[in-house]
Amino acid sequence: MPEPITREPQTPLAPAITTITVSLRPPQRPAAPEEAVIPPRPDGLYPLPATTGECGDIWAEIRRGTRPLDPHRAYLKHLVAEALGQGLFYTAEVRPHIIGLLGDLLTEEMRTRNNERMRTEGGVIGMEIYYARDLLGVERERHEIRQAHDRVRPQVGQALGTLVWTDGKRATGCEVTAVDGYALTVRFRRGRSTYDCHCDARTIEAAQSRTREHAAGRLPRGERLLAH
Repeated sequence: MPEPITREPQTPLAPAITTITVSLRPPQRPAAPEEAVIPPRPDGLYPLPATTGECGDIWAEIRRGTRPLDPHRAYLKHLVAEALGQGLFYTAEVRPHIIGLLGDLLTEEMRTRNNERMRTEGGVIGMEIYYARDLLGVERERHEIRQAHDRVRPQVGQALGTLVWTDGKRATGCEVTAVDGYALTVRFRRGRSTYDCHCDARTIEAAQSRTREHAAGRLPRGERLLAH
């Protein structure tokens, strides 16, 4: 857990309560994941950038939603998803597999293109494959957040009771105090201190599950089995 930020009472008459903001997960507002549509094999050569830096800029714009996923990169992302689904995992396995599937969409020069000074293992096409895989991970996380949000259905003022957070400590009086898209703020107390946790619904679900496990662990063995 990161170091808390402590704010002292403003006046001598203020209650001796320390307000601490704890960020357990950065707030995000993810969009719904794209539907799994199999893109057709595009025509023409892959629009491979000259450097890995340009490659990173393009994919950053795609992740932010400020640049549409062009047909070649949509096809690349599909190939990467298929490869991962087939059990390929390590870069040394995935990269040559994808390059082979791209076939005539790449020239020999494009297969080995790299930066002139700061050369990167796998070259520019290797970074394209890396960023396609990264985008798949981002979309999967967005989907998980949306599903958890639909299950928890957080609302301002929603009481969550006592929860056990990632540090294994109990927090009382947990309450949702802000909902901004999928980004949530949960306020809770520990002793005389008040905390604000910036998170998403997955954090709440994990805390609820952890709380049940802790409660079951304190029960006699027979009751513990019934609790599960």
